[in-house]
Amino acid sequence: MKEIYIHDTFIEVLKTKIPKKTKLADFVANILCVEKETAYRRLRGDVQFSLKEAALLASALNLSLDQILLDAQPNTKNRMLVYLPDYSYMRENNSSHIISSINYLQKLIKEPYSEFGVALSGIPFTLYLPYSTLSKFYILKCNYHERICQANTPFKEICETKAQLEHKDELFLLLRQIKKTCYIWDRKIMNTLVNDIHYFKSIHLIEDSEIKSIKEDLNQFLDDLEQLAINGKYQETENKFELYISDIHIDVTYAYLHSERMNMGLLSTFIFYMMTFKQEAIIDNLTNWVKSLKRCSTLISGTGERERILFFDQQRAIVDNL
Repeated sequence: MKEIYIHDTFIEVLKTKIPKKTKLADFVANILCVEKETAYRRLRGDVQFSLKEAALLASALNLSLDQILLDAQPNTKNRMLVYLPDYSYMRENNSSHIISSINYLQKLIKEPYSEFGVALSGIPFTLYLPYSTLSKFYILKCNYHERICQANTPFKEICETKAQLEHKDELFLLLRQIKKTCYIWDRKIMNTLVNDIHYFKSIHLIEDSEIKSIKEDLNQFLDDLEQLAINGKYQETENKFELYISDIHIDVTYAYLHSERMNMGLLSTFIFYMMTFKQEAIIDNLTNWVKSLKRCSTLISGTGERERILFFDQQRAIVDNL
């Protein structure tokens, strides 16, 4: 039986959460109430964390020891862990979520071949991130669902998180370095988004002038997406880009990331976040599900000029209803 390096996996997860070595050592020393050198010995693997110490660190970082165990032995059992969302933690630790994504992508793009496939039920974080008012709208929507405060925060008081402002350009460029990207788009995405915006206007959280700004961002987003579809590749990297329009409804956003040595499945949760899976059977199922949608979808990138023009004309007409 192959030895399972659970302790090594735990240390790697800690390093992903807090990438800077000195900050991680300070964090471990503070949580465990030990000297900094003692923390370094544990992080080097010279001394293993006790179960109590691992539990304290996992609690402080909102980690799942069950998930870490599964990641250390991904092919033993095909289990999926489901949790209730801790919204306040998500908001306060948005930085670690984005940095984790950046760290993973930095490793992925070093592989000879990499692929990202996603079936979309809504505009994903990976596409709307460069557009400030769109990002702020999704923060508004997330805040509204969280109900952290009794009074809802209006759009004019919403700000992009520090992590988004600091890292979005880097994340945006990393995604373009993936060798092949495939988006399968639900035809109702823009209708749903426009309906959501109208709802928040009706409860006085968005004003007309702000809707105008969102509309401008949406039109710019459509212009950029159409140009991507025309080229069939990212201009910055020449890497392949595919855009399909699904003829059936996509109920939830799900995706996969593949390379020779790195594989991951993803499932959307709570607007900004994706559940990640490293179990081979689950990744295979998600990959097959995404790819099977191509059979009932129309490719409009690099081909299908008439269908592409018609689709984007329809999307702009929907946005004009704002």
